[in-house]
Amino acid sequence: MDPTNAVAAVLTAVDALGKIDLDSIDISERKPLLVQMKRAQSKLDGHIGRATYAADAAGAFIGTGSRDTAEWLAKETGTSARKNRTAGELGEAMSKSDALTDAVTSGSISSDKASTVVGAAGDEAVDTDLIAAVADLPLPAVKPAVEDWRARKHPERDVDIAEGQRARRYLRLTDQADGMTRIDGLLDPESGAIVRSTLDGIMNESFNDNTRRTRDQRRADAVTQLAHAASKGKITGGRSNTKLLATVPFETITERAGQRGVTHVGPTLDPATVRKLACDAGIHRVITGPGSSILDFGHETRLVSENLFLALVARDQHCRWPGCTIRATWCDAHHIVEWFENGPTNDDNCALLCHRHHQMSHQPGWKLSGNGAELRIHHPDGTVEVSKPPGAGAPRTDSIGREQATNNAPDPGSQTELMPNLASGTAGAPNLFDLHPEQITLA
Repeated sequence: MDPTNAVAAVLTAVDALGKIDLDSIDISERKPLLVQMKRAQSKLDGHIGRATYAADAAGAFIGTGSRDTAEWLAKETGTSARKNRTAGELGEAMSKSDALTDAVTSGSISSDKASTVVGAAGDEAVDTDLIAAVADLPLPAVKPAVEDWRARKHPERDVDIAEGQRARRYLRLTDQADGMTRIDGLLDPESGAIVRSTLDGIMNESFNDNTRRTRDQRRADAVTQLAHAASKGKITGGRSNTKLLATVPFETITERAGQRGVTHVGPTLDPATVRKLACDAGIHRVITGPGSSILDFGHETRLVSENLFLALVARDQHCRWPGCTIRATWCDAHHIVEWFENGPTNDDNCALLCHRHHQMSHQPGWKLSGNGAELRIHHPDGTVEVSKPPGAGAPRTDSIGREQATNNAPDPGSQTELMPNLASGTAGAPNLFDLHPEQITLA
C-alpha cells in the first residue's frame, strides 16, 4: 500500500473513534475496548519508530536548523524530542532485527517493552530467544532480565560496561540568576541505588507531616537534611543504618557466576560490585517457592561486626591501597581471602579499602594476598605493591578486639548441600530468567 494512503486510513480510523459514544457502551465492553486501543497504539508507535529512523538515516532534518529528525519532528508536531529520539532508537534496532520488528508490529510485545529491551541490550542484537523470555514479564522486570541476559552472554564486557558507567558519573551545581541553585548529575547503578535508598529513608520519616510538599520537594529537602547533618559532624561515614538490598543467586557469591544482583530500588549491579558489597554486608539466606513466594528469610549474618570494623579503623587509619589516604571510617572491610573461599573474618584476613579501590580489587586481573599486617596488591601487569598499616613493626597485641572465626565463614562442605529447587523439585541450574530458589540478600 502507498504510505500516504496508509497514513490517511489510520487518520480516518482515529477520527471514527471520536464519534463513539463511550457512555453508551456497556461496562463489560469498555475494558477490552481500551486494551485493543492501547495495543493498536503500541503497534503504531513501532511503525512511527521505523519511519523516524528511516527519515533520520536519510538526513531528512538537514536544512531545517535542527540537530536531528527527533528535534525537527518535535518542532513540527509539538511533541517531545526525547520521546521522538527514543522512537528513532527503537526503529534503528528494528531495522537490525527481524525478530524485534515482527514482535512489535504483530503486538507480541509492546513498544514500551521493546524500547526497554533495546536500551538494556546495548549494542547486542535482539534475538528471538530474548523476546520470548521477556514477552510475559511485567514491564518493570524487563530491564533487569535483559541486563542479566547481556551479562551472561558476555561476562567480560559486563565489567567494561560497569567501569564505563562509573567513569560517566558527575554532579554539577550551577548558580541561577534568581539566586536558586540547579543540581544536575548522573550516577552509576551502585551509587544511584545507595543515594536513592538513603534519600527514600529520610523522606519516609516525614511521610505524613501534612506539609503538602511534593515528592520532588521532599527529595530536595532530604538532600539538604543530609548535607546539614554532615556539616554538624553527625555523619561519620562508613557503616550507616541505610539499607541497600541486593538479591543474587547463591552461585554469584560462592562460584563467581555471572548473574547480576537486583537491588530493591531498581538498578541491577554487576557481579563484581555484588561480591564487593558481600565483603562487609549483612547477609540473609532467602528460600523462595512457586510464584517467587518467600518461604524463609534467614537471620542476618553480618560478616564484619562493629567491634572488628573499629579495630580495623584503629589499625589501618585510612585506605590500605598504596598512596590512598581516604579516611578509615569511609572505607569498607575487605576479605583478603574471600569469605566464600572460606576466608576467616578476623583482623588478620581483613583490610580497609575505599570505595574506588575496593571496586578495583574485585575486577579481573587484580588480586590481593597476604594478611592485615602485610597486604600485597597484584596488578594486572604482574607488578606487586606491599601495604603495611601505619606504625607497622610495633609489637602486636590482642587488645584491638580480634574476633575468632566461628560460623561466619561458610562450611567447606555446605556449598554442595544446596536447598533443592522447591518450584521444580530438582537442584539443577536455573533457567536464565527464573528466580533462583536459593538466593542471598545483602543488606
